[in-house]
Amino acid sequence: MFIKDIVGKDEEEEVTLPKTVPQFIKLLNTIYPEQSPDLSDEMKDIYFKAGQRDVVRFINELKDRDK
Repeated sequence: MFIKDIVGKDEEEEVTLPKTVPQFIKLLNTIYPEQSPDLSDEMKDIYFKAGQRDVVRFINELKDRDK
């Protein structure tokens, strides 16, 4: 899966680093949403996706602590 597929960018357009932390966190939540795994996914993919989402959860928690 490619980032362009997730955030709706076409092949010619690059995904760039957002200018603010809230924009960056929003992008991460868009790319790595909270979702249950597909039953057809292999265990290694489930663990990999869970790890990705765990990092985003950690960043969200840091942002919430800063409020």
